Parts: sequence; C-alpha cells; structure tokens
Amino acid sequence: MGAIAVSKKEEHQIKRLCKELKIPTKSGLIRAALEALDKKTEEERLRREIQESVRRCAAADKKENRELFPVGVARRISGD
Repeated sequence: MGAIAVSKKEEHQIKRLCKELKIPTKSGLIRAALEALDKKTEEERLRREIQESVRRCAAADKKENRELFPVGVARRISGD
C-alpha cells in the first residue's frame, strides 16, 4: 500500500499517539487502530444480535403469556 495523505493536524495527532502509546512507527499505530476498530465493530455486531434475540424472545414470551393467562384465571376462579 502506498502513502496516505494526511493534514498537518492529523500528522501531529499521529505523532502524539505514537509517543503516548509507545508505538515506534506510523504503520504500527495504524495496525493498532485497525485492531481496535475491528474489535469495536465486532462488539457492536454482537450487541445488535443480542438485542434482536432478546426482542424475539420477549415477543414469544408475551404471546405465550397471553395464551396461558385465560387458563390461569379459570383455574383460580374454579378453586383448583
């Protein structure tokens, strides 16, 4: 891969991060940033999958409760 054009501000940011994170090269900093972005993206994907699963289970539970509720009321009324 070739060179990447960056602004002066970004160049200062890169140098500061390299120094702060003790990463000796720009390419090392880019690798670390890519790894962090990859991890964040994976966590977000898993979070969305879990939320969707919870929504599906909640909908199924709600439906099951609606189906069971009349049976429970009838049982309480009849004294069983």
